[in-house]
Amino acid sequence: MLQPANRLTLIDSMRPPAGFRFESAMAVTYTLDLRALLAAPAALALAGRGTASEDDRDAYQPIELIHALRAHADRMTVFSQVGEIALAPSRRAFAFLERTVLPVSAPRGGIVHPKVWVIRYETAGDPADGQAVEQRLRVLIASRNLTFDASWDTMVRLDETNRSGGATLRPVGELFTTLLSRCAVDAPEDHLARVQSLATALQDALFALPAGVDDLEVHVLGLEPKPSPLPSDAERSLIISPFVSDNFFTSAHPFKIDELVSSPEWLDRLDEDSLAKVGKAHAFDDGSATDIDSESDKRSPFDPGRPLVGLHAKVFAFEDKGRARLYLGSANATGPAFGSNVEILVELTGSTDVLGIDRLCQGSDDEPGLRDLFYDYRRSCTDDGSSSEPSIDHWRQIIARLPLEGRVTESSEGWAVTYRTTEPMPKPNDATIHCWPLTVAGNRRQVVPGRSLEERFETSLENLSGFLAFELTHTDGELSRFVVPVPLTGVPEQRDRELLRSLIGNAERFFRYLMALLEEDAGESSVINTVERISGGDQKEGDGPISLPVLERLLRTMRREPSRLAELHPLVSDLAADDALPPGFAELWKMIHQVATTGGPTQ
Repeated sequence: MLQPANRLTLIDSMRPPAGFRFESAMAVTYTLDLRALLAAPAALALAGRGTASEDDRDAYQPIELIHALRAHADRMTVFSQVGEIALAPSRRAFAFLERTVLPVSAPRGGIVHPKVWVIRYETAGDPADGQAVEQRLRVLIASRNLTFDASWDTMVRLDETNRSGGATLRPVGELFTTLLSRCAVDAPEDHLARVQSLATALQDALFALPAGVDDLEVHVLGLEPKPSPLPSDAERSLIISPFVSDNFFTSAHPFKIDELVSSPEWLDRLDEDSLAKVGKAHAFDDGSATDIDSESDKRSPFDPGRPLVGLHAKVFAFEDKGRARLYLGSANATGPAFGSNVEILVELTGSTDVLGIDRLCQGSDDEPGLRDLFYDYRRSCTDDGSSSEPSIDHWRQIIARLPLEGRVTESSEGWAVTYRTTEPMPKPNDATIHCWPLTVAGNRRQVVPGRSLEERFETSLENLSGFLAFELTHTDGELSRFVVPVPLTGVPEQRDRELLRSLIGNAERFFRYLMALLEEDAGESSVINTVERISGGDQKEGDGPISLPVLERLLRTMRREPSRLAELHPLVSDLAADDALPPGFAELWKMIHQVATTGGPTQ
């Protein structure tokens, strides 16, 4: 049942199974919010400890989340459509994501639109101690992009199983290996190896069917010409799609459907012949009419950072002779979705009692159903809003596809990055272009159109950025802001260490964090909230001595709950290796941990 009250977040679905930890992952999204990507390593590493808020400033990010980000970002490959990375508030922690994101384009001229995660977990056993390491895959297929949008979406979660009768997801592996060949930049060797390894694992893996589902099949569209997987005939049909177009009804699915649910502005664009193929058209109202600030209202309707509310789910439901076929995924009811775009749909088959239209949309006595949010559509206009002039989004795509490189050099002020294109910047009509490194939002430069970009920015080592932000502003006030990943050369080896130390901050902040972790009455789920609360006060500069309360708490924990120290030991050891701990703490920790785990100090 698609219940409005049943909310499952992507972060919830990424948490490792009990007894497992994150090993590697690959993902693809259309639009990308770097803040949402920051949350992914935390979800993968800190199961049961909560997640970071997207509003946290990096100066106050808990140390454990920063460590998780550094440790896990290098084991992830995230593909995103070229030109669709939203401009996010400046965060130095984004530096850890620079080698994670690979911009891609569709092989048949459309867009790369799937929203898929393939995650591999492994048990925590140590092969050196003779313990076998078990690996397990999870695949998430959603209609939601990797963003913080407050919209209605669907998601199918599939876990690997050892039982017979499971479903195979080989087309998912084929999708990712094809994306490797469509990268806007050369994919580094570690990405190539990771994607090939996970795609190979998908070849033989079987996945448990969701409850009530008798069969499951994955359809990847847009890699090569193929007919629509939707059935041409059914006793009853329902399509839920925020975007619709006439060519869906003329080429992709030229058959009558009983019900269509979409946004009224896109239903207004359909001609009368298309609407004649729809038995009943509905719009969707969940009470979340777009309520965004004036700056967001100036953005292009297709700007990657424009917040999405309301309907964003894509559902194609068909019933015939007591059987139901349900298609969930990324494809809208448009011609490009079933033609030139790269899309994914999961086909679920079962009885109408479980997967039927009424079962999906009706509510119960206890809570409303999705159908309660439908209302009858009435045409309000016939103007499709088209224009012969290239849109601001057209120029955004042109800029995002330009080959970019960044060269890091030492300077009299510290460090500098020079961003260059090998091709001239476009000349948009009645629009200006500005750019700046994502970490230094106040250092904006106006770009000269028609010339190759060459802009040099002075910065500190920890503020070096492999993300270049752009802003396109039309004379009518419309704007589009986006981010382009830039491969950096000449980056000094000590950059990550300096960045880690700057994010962790001073000794007082580290000790406050440690006190929160060792709080006797604090459950794991409240640790992050505790850290956020106590980190909001004034921060004193300098690395002071280890305070008496910290020492008392460590000794009390050593006596009463030594297991807590064992849980923290990997984190402290890694921070010590990076020289990111307050002076003297590594030696103190080593002694206390040794007593807690063995009952006495080393001789």
